[in-house]
Amino acid sequence: MTIKNTYLLVSVSMLLTSACAFADGNAFTPLNFDDTAYSVPSSPATKTTSTFSGTQGVVDVNSTVKTGNVELQSAISKIDTALENIRNEQNTCKAKYAEIDNQYRYVKDQRRNMKKQVRANDKRIKELNRAKTNLGKNVL
Repeated sequence: MTIKNTYLLVSVSMLLTSACAFADGNAFTPLNFDDTAYSVPSSPATKTTSTFSGTQGVVDVNSTVKTGNVELQSAISKIDTALENIRNEQNTCKAKYAEIDNQYRYVKDQRRNMKKQVRANDKRIKELNRAKTNLGKNVL
């Protein structure tokens, strides 16, 4: 390896490893995520004090989980239905393809046989013409 390739490899590997270090810790945000229900400081350097009162910010976790689950379940069922439809269509296409392929092979075999027959007929015609010319020469 040349020095350029080595430097390129080292810089790419450093970039990839540093990307992991600077990555955000929250890779997935749920569908029913409510930012107002949680107090998240904007940066660790600025520390803010938050007051919590029992009546404010109370979230019924069961209702949000149920609606999220119902939406997710309906989305999953829609995807399953779509997959089933696509698989049925795929099976139909495969059956049609197999039928057309069989027809193609049958026609190809017929074509090959007819080509052999045409060649055999041409060969017989040439032999008969040759025999005719030979007989004509012998008569004279």
